[in-house]
Amino acid sequence: MPRLGILAVAASAVSVLGACTANPQPGPSSTDTGAPVVRPTGEPTPTEPGLPPVAEPLALKDVATFSGVAMMNAGSNCTGTLIDTGVPTGPAYILTNGHCAGDVGRPAQSTTLAKEWFGTATFLAAKGNEDNHLVVDVIGLEYSTMRFTDTAILRLKPTLGELVALGIKPIPLTKTEPAQGAAVTNVGVPVQDLMPEDWVLRRGECRLGSQQTLIEFLWTWFGVWSNDCPGIIQGSSGSPLLSLGADGAPTSVVGMINTTTGGSSAAVGGACFLNRPCEVTPEGPVMREATSYAQSVAGLGACFDDKGKFAIGGSCPLPVSSIWAAQGGGAFRGAGELNAFSETSSARFVGRSEGTMRSALVPIGDARGCQKPETYSGVTAKPLPLAGEPWELDGQVVTADLPAEEGFYQLCAVSGDDYAGAAGVLFEVDRTPPILPVGADVEDLGGGSMLVQPHLNPPEIATVRFKWGPKGSTDCTDAATFQDFLIVPLVLEPKDLPATYCIYGMDTAGNRTEVKQIDIP
Repeated sequence: MPRLGILAVAASAVSVLGACTANPQPGPSSTDTGAPVVRPTGEPTPTEPGLPPVAEPLALKDVATFSGVAMMNAGSNCTGTLIDTGVPTGPAYILTNGHCAGDVGRPAQSTTLAKEWFGTATFLAAKGNEDNHLVVDVIGLEYSTMRFTDTAILRLKPTLGELVALGIKPIPLTKTEPAQGAAVTNVGVPVQDLMPEDWVLRRGECRLGSQQTLIEFLWTWFGVWSNDCPGIIQGSSGSPLLSLGADGAPTSVVGMINTTTGGSSAAVGGACFLNRPCEVTPEGPVMREATSYAQSVAGLGACFDDKGKFAIGGSCPLPVSSIWAAQGGGAFRGAGELNAFSETSSARFVGRSEGTMRSALVPIGDARGCQKPETYSGVTAKPLPLAGEPWELDGQVVTADLPAEEGFYQLCAVSGDDYAGAAGVLFEVDRTPPILPVGADVEDLGGGSMLVQPHLNPPEIATVRFKWGPKGSTDCTDAATFQDFLIVPLVLEPKDLPATYCIYGMDTAGNRTEVKQIDIP
């Protein structure tokens, strides 16, 4: 993840619908620990307001029909689809989301190509078919990104023909975009709030809404289909939206689930943050509650050559970045002010190769300004260093001179004249105080000791500052003497009591709540 402050926020909230990622409440997509919450078998899965209940398990009689859909564990618990390349002697590939294959931990504008990888794809994972699962090793990450599209192509150990011989039916990828309002079938393996034995293929019927440009956290995605598919929660990521033939069998993958606002509410703040995607509209980014989204996959069949091997370029529509921000982006107050983590509004750019770069700050608009040559008109080029290891701090640092006017902006950067490979680093100017109040839990540890644990709820309460002292003589109005909260809760010994605990919260941009005074007997 870019930037130390973003990492601090992400310690309790890391993205989208993969089950190994976490989520600030409210929101359905994950848990604070990064592991699914389990409950007794038979207890119904709870639903947040606006979140459709989890879909019913796939009928045992339909296992063979949808055998090309797999439960994935290649970075997080997700779903994937075996791609029909039309070449049985060629490699076998799985289509899933980039955030299911490690992209949550990579720079937001980067593209990963031809990398050795790990994990498994489990086919035939239907309820009642537990003794007949087919587990296949993942050995390669041919492509992965969350820049413009949340897409990954994983290579499996067997050939496509070997899997077909075992009864697995690959599914073609649509050549053209489906129609708005089209009926589709979603088959996936949601896991949130379910016992492991209930991590099975589930089928939901839904309709496509309209195609949108989305922003979420540090990412921008084009051509994403809104939809009303049921039970889109952890594990649903990468699950296909399928068109079916007259016989009920899949004819093509027309979309791929990647995020949702189900269970989240704009009323508590934090729109466009993790698990709260926003549609980019002429009036600015807008969060639509109780809406899920599926990444376009149209034309991706052209990314495989006549030998069935993945091949980027040519008519393959998958984007490849030539420049990206190793650090940068996020929410600030603008006008040069630091955010809640004392960071400046800047980005550190590196390239796929050494060269030169130009940069410019633009309002978000339609989110496509960074790919337009006129954005960089008259800008002087600077050196662009080669990307190194993630922990290396090299890079061309560019300051985003954010205005004080609230809104979303992109810090654009282009390597040479490769406008298609340009980077667009998302910044938000936010000068509105947090909607949520600040608070803390006080727990009696026994023996007269008390533990004080502040509440965190990123991005509205991303961090807190506090102080404490003797009750009756501690001035909570003197904010200059407050200290940073460093995750570890405060323990007050009997000699420290009674005490007064003073606390205020900050959102990620650095806007403050009112100070709250808590007297501890």
